[in-house]
Amino acid sequence: MFKEIKRKITLFNTIILIIFMFMFIFLLGFLVNWSLNLSGEIYLTNVAKEIIQKNSDSDVGFIGPIDSVHDKFGYQYIQWDSSHTVKTMKVEDRNLVKLGYELLIGEQPAQEFSAVFSDNLEYRVYTVPFSNNDNDYVLQVFQQVSTERSIITNVISFLLLIGIGSILVLIPISYFLAGKSLLPIKETFENQKKFIADASHELRTPLTVIQTNIEVLKLKEDEQIKDNMKWLNNIASESETMAKLISDLLLLAQAENQRLVLEKEVFDLSSMCTLLVGLMAEIANEKGIELSENILPGVQYRGDEERLKQAARILLDNAIKYTPTGGKVQLCLSQGKRNLVIEVKDTGIGLTEEEKAKVFSRFYRVDDARNRETGGVGLGLNIADFIVKKHGGKIKIESVANKGSTFSILLPRPNLKQDTKKNNHKIDTIT
Repeated sequence: MFKEIKRKITLFNTIILIIFMFMFIFLLGFLVNWSLNLSGEIYLTNVAKEIIQKNSDSDVGFIGPIDSVHDKFGYQYIQWDSSHTVKTMKVEDRNLVKLGYELLIGEQPAQEFSAVFSDNLEYRVYTVPFSNNDNDYVLQVFQQVSTERSIITNVISFLLLIGIGSILVLIPISYFLAGKSLLPIKETFENQKKFIADASHELRTPLTVIQTNIEVLKLKEDEQIKDNMKWLNNIASESETMAKLISDLLLLAQAENQRLVLEKEVFDLSSMCTLLVGLMAEIANEKGIELSENILPGVQYRGDEERLKQAARILLDNAIKYTPTGGKVQLCLSQGKRNLVIEVKDTGIGLTEEEKAKVFSRFYRVDDARNRETGGVGLGLNIADFIVKKHGGKIKIESVANKGSTFSILLPRPNLKQDTKKNNHKIDTIT
């Protein structure tokens, strides 16, 4: 699919390039032609003025050779009197006399430019009437423009060669760049496919367990409920797992669709951390893990308390899950110059550099066997990272394999003086 898209993008870029090239060549050819034509008209006008001036300075109606720079450019001219007789001329192409006469009698003599052709040669003609010694004359000045046409043709041919060469070079470059530009889209598409596959897999497991236990219960329909609590507890446990997974998936879907709402208000971050340690103490005790705290009192923060509690709880829950019996887990809260820092330290299995790079990916689990035992599906850290980022913060990881990890939530210190002027219960929609 993406190869076809690359080809279409390359074809589209090539067509745009060709259209641009022809437009550029057309415009440049038009400008060159206009410039040469204008220069030629100015040149003939100046030549005509010099000829008329020379004629005015002469007592007779004869124009002698003009010793000026114009002689070097090969202009030709014919001077006609009022009876359409050649008074004087300077022509190399005798056909110009006939052409000039036809032009003279065919149109009313007026100061104008026109074009004539003689033996496949094109001439620009400037016709101007003038008077001298009470006599009326018409002056025709000719200039061959075949050279101009040759220049325009050469320019256009040169540009076409450059354009064709550029297209041949740019087609593979465009194909390569199209592939590069599609990489993020391809990665997103692949992640989406993986996400759907992983979600389906995670949902299939509890559904299979539930269906299996239901089938067992059907075979024991004559027994009392109390004799089948094992199967009912299995169904309840897997239903709870499914409910949590669906809740997490819904949260991520709302986040991607920009429909997740944060209720930001000023709250006591220290109290939240203390409460969290109390909630997780029993779980830690069941595993034989020492759970402690080092919380700076009186720390205020403006944000969504429930979401931040969820993020911190995910980190604390992961620390307990991945710390063996007899280990230690500590929740710390400190305040720096720029950030508020919530740290979760453990003496668990730790992470390798490769694992640290993947740990925030959806459905990524460091130890699948352990997660099957504890019910994790690999969405927690992804959700925690999302929540923290939407508060303008980040999660930092320091970990050594088989020695332990420290997950730090860094939140920007709020300007509470400014926040008190705002509505503390304002709901900010994530964008």
